[in-house]
Amino acid sequence: MVSSPETLAPPPQPPLWARYGLALLATGLACAFQWLLSPWLSSALFAGVAALLTLVGSRLRSSLHEARAARASALAHRHALSVSLGSIGDAVLTTDSQGLVTFLNPVASYFTGWRAAEAVGQPLSLVLQLLDPASRQPLAPRALPHDEARPIQLGRQALLLSRGGAQLPIEHTEAPLSDPEGLPLGTVIVFRDISARFREDRERAQLLAREHDAHLEAESQRERLETLFMQAPVAICLTRGSDHVVELVNPLGQTLVGEHLAVGRSVRETTSGLDPNLLHLLDEVYRKGKPIVGHEVPLRADFSGSGQHEVKYFDLTVQPWRGHEGEILGTMALCAEVTEQVLARREVEALAQDLQKALQIRDDFLSVASHELKTPLTSLQLQLQLLWRSLPETDAHGQPHPARKRIEATRRPAERLHQLVNNLLDVSRIRAGRLALEHETVDFAALLQDVVARAEADVAGAGCQLVLRAESPVVGRWDRLRLEQVVTNLLSNAIKYGASHPVELSVLQEGSTARLTVKDHGIGIAPESQARIFQRFERAVSERHYGGFGLGLWIVRQIVESLGGEIRVESLPGQGATFTVSLPLEAPPGARPSSGSYPTV
Repeated sequence: MVSSPETLAPPPQPPLWARYGLALLATGLACAFQWLLSPWLSSALFAGVAALLTLVGSRLRSSLHEARAARASALAHRHALSVSLGSIGDAVLTTDSQGLVTFLNPVASYFTGWRAAEAVGQPLSLVLQLLDPASRQPLAPRALPHDEARPIQLGRQALLLSRGGAQLPIEHTEAPLSDPEGLPLGTVIVFRDISARFREDRERAQLLAREHDAHLEAESQRERLETLFMQAPVAICLTRGSDHVVELVNPLGQTLVGEHLAVGRSVRETTSGLDPNLLHLLDEVYRKGKPIVGHEVPLRADFSGSGQHEVKYFDLTVQPWRGHEGEILGTMALCAEVTEQVLARREVEALAQDLQKALQIRDDFLSVASHELKTPLTSLQLQLQLLWRSLPETDAHGQPHPARKRIEATRRPAERLHQLVNNLLDVSRIRAGRLALEHETVDFAALLQDVVARAEADVAGAGCQLVLRAESPVVGRWDRLRLEQVVTNLLSNAIKYGASHPVELSVLQEGSTARLTVKDHGIGIAPESQARIFQRFERAVSERHYGGFGLGLWIVRQIVESLGGEIRVESLPGQGATFTVSLPLEAPPGARPSSGSYPTV
């Protein structure tokens, strides 16, 4: 049985009298026998007996010395073993045949939390408490047969519950102890700390789990990319090397070019079916490493596989395919067929040209018709004016002359027709960029009063009341005739759409700007129509209820912008409309007549 280190020291040597007492006793007995038996025996016989006793004593001394030497060697060996067990890095614990602890080295004492003096004599289950790592349930000590012969081998894992309650992952094994005759002496248990390995195993497991998740994610991304590649709305082709061997091509790419592009086949082998320009683009990108982008590129090839070449149009992008270190591996081409869009656009362009020609014909007709109508209308107006002046104001009965009333009734439609003809002429001039402006010094307030005075008859006929605010002169440099046209058109609109309601006009100077305001209280304009009314031939009301060509406000806007100003409207349905014109007092630098660059219809 293994003892503690204190019991394994060699014992002290016996004194000299003890070591040689047996030899002296044998010698004394020989002398006594010789003295007693000397009368009967010869001295030779006694000498022989003495020699025999001396030999036996010597043999006994030799045996005793060997026994002491063997015991000293065993004790020294046991001491060396005890020192070795106390110095190794693994924990060692021994028990007797009853399962009581007989020895534990310092490492075992450190792990278990038991001091050696306290642990010796304690049950093994109390000193060495083991738990199952998975279930955290206590592990029962294994019963080892005393005749089990196997080397000590660490391999069983468990959690060691120390005396202080801490849990330590260990790897341990047990082996039986027996004496030379095979009788059981107890058990030796060797265990070591595997916390680092435990952490490494856990980290390895976590790493493997992360690698597994990353693999799954990569596989999922690969499937998504493959799905996107195969279902992309554009044709995609990936080629490798200077021969442009097809690495990948999606179904749409094969649909666009038939079966000419196949994986593993060089594009150079398909030049009979594809446009040579495509091969030239691939060579250019592979050689220079710069992408090429083409819009509506025509390619002529046998796309249908019927042997008939046809032209299709593509939006094409060819860019280099590079490796991890930037080296050019091949090319990647993306193209979308836009043949239908190109043909549709060309058809629209042709229709637009036809429409432009039709508009030009219409404008030419309006210009010619306006000029042809203006001359007889001017003559008609002069004749009516002369006839009106030649008649007396009253007849023979003192009543207003009836002919003058008829002539006045005829003059008003003639003036409106004359205004429409002038509008058509203005449209032609503006479209042709011939709207000439003659800037001169003009008093805007006086001009507004003149226009209102000439419109009194129309105002009275519409049942409107004019409210004019133009007390202070507002002097600037404008084209008088065109400024009168702006005021007349706005006033005519206010009278037309605000009949039987007041119409307010005002002009004032704000710094270097003249501001004209024309406000009616009529039907108003919906917000969605307020931008449209300034376009040519556009109206915000039904033609059935209100006449006109829809040119007045368009002409007003062209004139105002030609004078360097702006016009805006504020209105709500049923609440009338307010038109505001802002004009600079001085002509803008480099002012030019309208060039017809405004939106056309």
